[in-house]
Amino acid sequence: MSRLDAILFDMDGTLMDSEPCWLRADLAMIAAFGGFMTEEEHDACIGMGAVTFLPYVQEKYGITASFDEMKEFQEKTFLEIARAELKPFSEMIEFSRWAREKAIPIAIASGSTNHIIEEMTALTGIQELFPVRVSSHEVEKGKPFPDVFLEAAKRLAVKPENCLVIEDSPVGVMAAYQAGMHTVAVPPPVVQDPKGYLNKADHLYEDGMLGFSSEKMILWLKEYFSDSTF
Repeated sequence: MSRLDAILFDMDGTLMDSEPCWLRADLAMIAAFGGFMTEEEHDACIGMGAVTFLPYVQEKYGITASFDEMKEFQEKTFLEIARAELKPFSEMIEFSRWAREKAIPIAIASGSTNHIIEEMTALTGIQELFPVRVSSHEVEKGKPFPDVFLEAAKRLAVKPENCLVIEDSPVGVMAAYQAGMHTVAVPPPVVQDPKGYLNKADHLYEDGMLGFSSEKMILWLKEYFSDSTF
């Protein structure tokens, strides 16, 4: 088995419980511009990121407002909610700290904009833990394309095949798979995966973050990356 040189973390729904905040913000944004999306329809879009989600919404509902107008409304609404309600996933943060203690390079590779990444990592107190933070808005294509993960690996100066990605969304798992990276999936109960992207994960927590613990993750890591010493 290949060695482990870096761990790349998705942010929304992986490091922090932000998906419920995005749900409320997205539905409000769509309604404000004349559309209507159900929660179930939104569940199918988890992990897309604004660079993919907003054009999809524009086409689906015939919204004529610009990408920037929609993004501004979406982010403003999201931050109003997140500043009051956002919480990190403590077990995932504990695992991240373990990786840093073991001198394993880590990074955030997110579909959110740089502004949102900065705000959310500050709100949850993890900016110093993750000095390398990459947004899909810095690359050509968002998830399920591999660009954001490949850029994160490049910034850490590691080979993609020696990276592990931790993701909560099917499109994120597919992005990591297409990047040639190993993947652990922690999908939320509501996630929809009609294309079977989660099957590409090397390890799946079927109960998502409810079944995840830092201790269990470390044990799996040591067994899976047997050529590495931690």
